[in-house]
Amino acid sequence: MSSSLTRPSVERLRRAEEVQEVIVLVSRANQDERLCHKLLEGHKRVLEAYGIKNLSSFRTDWFRRDDVIVIAAMTPDGERVMAGARLQPGAVANDFPLHQAVGHMDSKVGDFLEDIIPEGVVELNALWNSIELAGMGMGSEFLIQVGMAALPMIGVKHLVALTSPVTRRWREKHGWRLHEEFGEEGYFVYPKPSLRASVEHYIHPDFEGDVAPEVLALMSSVRQRPEGVTTHLHGRKGELRIRLNLTL
Repeated sequence: MSSSLTRPSVERLRRAEEVQEVIVLVSRANQDERLCHKLLEGHKRVLEAYGIKNLSSFRTDWFRRDDVIVIAAMTPDGERVMAGARLQPGAVANDFPLHQAVGHMDSKVGDFLEDIIPEGVVELNALWNSIELAGMGMGSEFLIQVGMAALPMIGVKHLVALTSPVTRRWREKHGWRLHEEFGEEGYFVYPKPSLRASVEHYIHPDFEGDVAPEVLALMSSVRQRPEGVTTHLHGRKGELRIRLNLTL
C-alpha cells in the first residue's frame, strides 16, 4: 500500500525543498486525466528509487473511471503533485490490484474479496509521498485517514489494502486488522524477495471504536465540511498547512 519503504535520511530531508502549504484533493479519476498521469508517474518515481519497477497498481485502465477515487496532495497552483493514492473498487476479485499481486499465491484472498464485494469495497493502493512532505510532517498516513473519511461519502463499507512494512506501523492507530489466514501467517513475499506484504482490512463503521481519537476527529471534520477543512502538521522542517477539498 505504501511506497515509503524506508525512513528518509536526515541528509535527504535537509536538502529537500521546503513546502509550506498543500491542497489535498479527493475526486473521481475521470474528472482530470492529467492529474491521474501525475499520480502514476509520482508513484513510479518513488518506487524506482528503491529498485521496484513493476507493480500491479501501475496499470492505467483506471484513468477514465468515475468509480475510482483519487487522492492527491499538490501545491496550491496545482502544478506539482507531491503525494497520492487511489480508492479502487471491483466487480470481481481480480479487478483489485492486491489480488492481481498476490491472489495467485493464496486462493483465500479471492474468496475473501468475493464475499465482501456485495457490501461495497474499495482498495487503497498506489500510496506514496514525497521527501518534501515527509520533512514537513506529512506522511502517507494522512492520506490513509482521508481515504477512511471518504468511505461513507461514497457508500462503501470495506476498505482493504496490500501493505508494506512502513504502513503496518500505523495499523493500530487506524483500526485496521491483519488477515493472518492469508499467505504465510498473514504475509507474502512481494514485491521483491526482501519485502513482505500483508492484506489489511478496515470496516466502516464497525472498526471505528479501534481508531485513535485524533484520527476520528479528522475524519469527522472532513465528513462535516468536505470542501472546507484546514489543518496543520509539524515536521522537522517546520509547519505545513493542509487544505482539503473533496469533490465526490
